Amino acid sequence: MNSVDALCITVLSNNINITKEIIKQVKEKDQDIFVVIGGPHCNIFPKKSLEETGADICVQGDGEKAILDIRNELNNEHVFSEISGVFYKLKHEIKSGRHYKLIKNLDNIPFPARHLIKKYNYGRFFNKSFKKGEFTTILTERGCSSDCRFCSQCVVNLNQYRTRSANNILDELKDLTKTEYKHIGIMDDNFLADKKKANYIFDNLIKEKINLNLYLVGSHINSADEKLYFKMKKAGVIYMHYNLISGDQSILDFYNTKTTIGDIRQTINLSHDIGFFTSGTFFLGAPTETLQKINNTINFSKSLPLNKILFTPLRYIAGSNLWFKAVDEEKILKNEYYIPADSRKNLSDFTIKELYQYCKKAQNSNYYRPKYFINLLKFFSKKKRIKF
Repeated sequence: MNSVDALCITVLSNNINITKEIIKQVKEKDQDIFVVIGGPHCNIFPKKSLEETGADICVQGDGEKAILDIRNELNNEHVFSEISGVFYKLKHEIKSGRHYKLIKNLDNIPFPARHLIKKYNYGRFFNKSFKKGEFTTILTERGCSSDCRFCSQCVVNLNQYRTRSANNILDELKDLTKTEYKHIGIMDDNFLADKKKANYIFDNLIKEKINLNLYLVGSHINSADEKLYFKMKKAGVIYMHYNLISGDQSILDFYNTKTTIGDIRQTINLSHDIGFFTSGTFFLGAPTETLQKINNTINFSKSLPLNKILFTPLRYIAGSNLWFKAVDEEKILKNEYYIPADSRKNLSDFTIKELYQYCKKAQNSNYYRPKYFINLLKFFSKKKRIKF
């Protein structure tokens, strides 16, 4: 840290305590290191984030312009009042700069300077078999076009949904073909929301023979389309992940997913038939969930041709509809930002221990089946390029 002038940290609601500890240790080592925080949690609670973490300045909204303005002031007079979207400390008081201004055209943002992180192997968080320089990620949107009750994406993106143009996305993918990166994770919540744009992108990937392995980590059930999926397969998509949420229609309706059990079955079957490695996540512990509904979800999951299945207890995430409602009902404190469903807080009919047990039961009942292993072996025997 001896050569560091400033430290920038992205703050998520589930890592706020880790952020506090990092800043505490940094300040103990060198009080003069200037700490900047930003990210999803800061978008919801900018002033509070600054108070709780001990950082020097907090950025609300897009950080690309603000961080340059902050850097310029650190080299000059340390006057932050004219910078958009910042909260800062001045004589032990928290002041704010100008109101944040979101970047309207995301195409104006330069592509990431990936050469600066080549020495790090971030790909291992996605897959332990990836080596340095093999895997990277891209984002093509900010916000989400859906509004599910358990999710905070709309609020943390300040209730504005913005996307990059198809040509801008293609330009970045073309740039990546000039590097060692061969595996690309598309990290959007729903990359296929605009099917016209998606078709254009995949048409051009095929036409220009762009050779990349693409992993879609966020795909909405209702975005499935047979013609588009065939095109995606030809263009290099090998992995599709879906938030399936539940195998009980009443729970899907409670979460405002705007999907049906039939939609899920149709989409997962299509994804499997096309030949994608198909992954799905289910949540257990909704306030209206009963043991029968949990069993409905477990049984439903076993009827789907999924290559990977994850069951996890529901979390009440700061910024989500469920979190705000629980705070209003005084079931959650305002400084409890990432809380698992638990009957002891009247957030579920089950304790968190019971929910973990049901999740384990669900995982085991899916994976310890001869049919599952046979299907997985068949899948990998046909796929040479996939690394999982």
